[in-house]
Amino acid sequence: MVGKPMVGKYLARSGLAIMAFLAAGVAFYSLRYYGALTDSWFDVDTDIHAVIMQVPVRALTHMLIAPVALLLGPFQFFPGLRSKYPKVHRWSGRVYVAACVVAGIGGLATSPSASGGPVAGLGFGILAVLWVATTLGAWRAAVARQFALHRLLMRFSYAMTFRAVTLRLQIPVGFAMGFASYSAMSVWLAYTSWVPNVIVVALYSMTEPLRRPVVPATV
Repeated sequence: MVGKPMVGKYLARSGLAIMAFLAAGVAFYSLRYYGALTDSWFDVDTDIHAVIMQVPVRALTHMLIAPVALLLGPFQFFPGLRSKYPKVHRWSGRVYVAACVVAGIGGLATSPSASGGPVAGLGFGILAVLWVATTLGAWRAAVARQFALHRLLMRFSYAMTFRAVTLRLQIPVGFAMGFASYSAMSVWLAYTSWVPNVIVVALYSMTEPLRRPVVPATV
């Protein structure tokens, strides 16, 4: 019975490490959007290029700030970092919240111009509203010292932040399924990139009590 908690901890840490690795990769890959500031469009999709040209301030506010949240998010979940460096946890959390709010507002303002049309724009708009609201809720819960609620809302917040990774993982699948462009598949990606993440977090949180070790009753 002793081995089961150890296996659970190992799987949890491995999952966090994989999440952090994928998030860092996508965050650094997103640095290419800074090239737009100097009219350099290396490896930027033509449909996304068109959106940036149409609403540059709104689009770049989202694209340049969201990677900060994506990169910082995983480190909020490592329990060792939280316990050993609480000040770092708090300050990085504040930066994460600020990045989510700014990028979320930029995403919401950009959503009407989504390259996939109004259906894609609706999906990205819903995502932006829920992302900002959930992140602010997590921050308010921390301020009120409601830490259980804070942890729960932070999971949902990062599930939506992590959609940047799941979206990019789904793009090759979309091309393999016959979609001709990112614009064509974004009608689906506007939902499939984040809704499954939220469902996974909900299921994980609902079943969390079942994974806690049972403490034998004392006589």
